[in-house]
Amino acid sequence: MPEEQKFLKLFIVVLFILMSVSACKEKAEKASLPKLGAAAIDFNFQDLEGQAWSLDKVRGKVVLLRFWADWCPYCRYEMPIIDKYYRKLKKEGFLVLAVNVKQSAEVALAFTAQLDVTFPVPLDPDGKMARRYGVYAIPTNFLIDRQGVVREILIGEVFREEKPLKDLLKNYFP
Repeated sequence: MPEEQKFLKLFIVVLFILMSVSACKEKAEKASLPKLGAAAIDFNFQDLEGQAWSLDKVRGKVVLLRFWADWCPYCRYEMPIIDKYYRKLKKEGFLVLAVNVKQSAEVALAFTAQLDVTFPVPLDPDGKMARRYGVYAIPTNFLIDRQGVVREILIGEVFREEKPLKDLLKNYFP
């Protein structure tokens, strides 16, 4: 019996060490959210149309960088509100990049087609960019100004109505 107890204790200790190492590795791969007022993290995406997007390419525009997935209940009613402002302000320099996280192009296309949104939908199939931006909840939105500086970070349901988006953009599009 004591031999079995020693083995069980050793097994538990080894298991604990392995789990701790795994947890530390997971934590090390996650980044924290960018700081407000700091330069946005560079990104490189390809959208559903095959167009490449990077931070340099969007400089000079006000960008709503949105990380989302089709299982997100808020995304279903927020995306059309965001698209309304995108259509209204895109000629004045407003750009929405709605980055689909960890889903296939087919899933992202089906969802956005249902909602008839017109803004670009880049893909982040492995979640690498979401991790670099410290995204821990879907949806997460970053407002990046014309100089490439993060001005706002909005997590979760924020655009249920138009007013929050209108208020967010009023300083950039009076």
